[in-house]
Amino acid sequence: MTGETLASIPVARRIKLAGSQKIVAERMVESLRVNASVTAMAEAPAGALLKACAQWQSSGSKAGLTHLLIHACARCLERHPRLNGAIFEDQIVEFAEINIALAVSLPDGGLQSVVIRRANEKDIPQITEEAQSLVQRARDGALKLEHVRGGTFTLSNYAGLKHVVWATPIIPPGQSGVLGVGRIHHSLAPQAGKNGYTTQETLPLSLTYDHRLINGMAAGAFLEDLIDMMDTTSLERTNG
Repeated sequence: MTGETLASIPVARRIKLAGSQKIVAERMVESLRVNASVTAMAEAPAGALLKACAQWQSSGSKAGLTHLLIHACARCLERHPRLNGAIFEDQIVEFAEINIALAVSLPDGGLQSVVIRRANEKDIPQITEEAQSLVQRARDGALKLEHVRGGTFTLSNYAGLKHVVWATPIIPPGQSGVLGVGRIHHSLAPQAGKNGYTTQETLPLSLTYDHRLINGMAAGAFLEDLIDMMDTTSLERTNG
């Protein structure tokens, strides 16, 4: 105990808000102040995604679900350029590059985003290698400015949490969207052409977007297209 009180409550200790944690805190508050943030949630069938991931890994690749989702997000943003933009000086700006920022949890409890530039122009092995390198750099404290600047859309994966399914991530400043990815779990789904239900593996998705740039229908269309891409063979490894 420090012996001091704050608002008549004993204070156990004080921790200075400094460094990257202070910067992130300030940026998040600024984002909430500026953006008209709304979150749309969806449940995606995960069977095809899991199959594609297993196929990559059986071939010796280290590609995981996050890497496949980065690839799918980047390709989907090509169809939805408004989400790959932001508002600057009373103008809607659509970026010429699709740079996916990946939120990384740090050993000290902090959070840092690393940026995979031109992710739509890279295949899954390239994304996997680059993402793994950047994540390791982040956890080693070896990032450079070029590794953290220039993100146009963010992916935040909290699937490692055992019981948390949904979240409403905050849009990073200078962007208009962030996709939250939860833990795959079993859920009920209608049986095709039959009465009754069956169970399926489901991936929860939370898209927080700036309502100043896009409306709910446009946000929903992005999620629908993304889920369609995940539910096809487009993420599977091809021969050659």
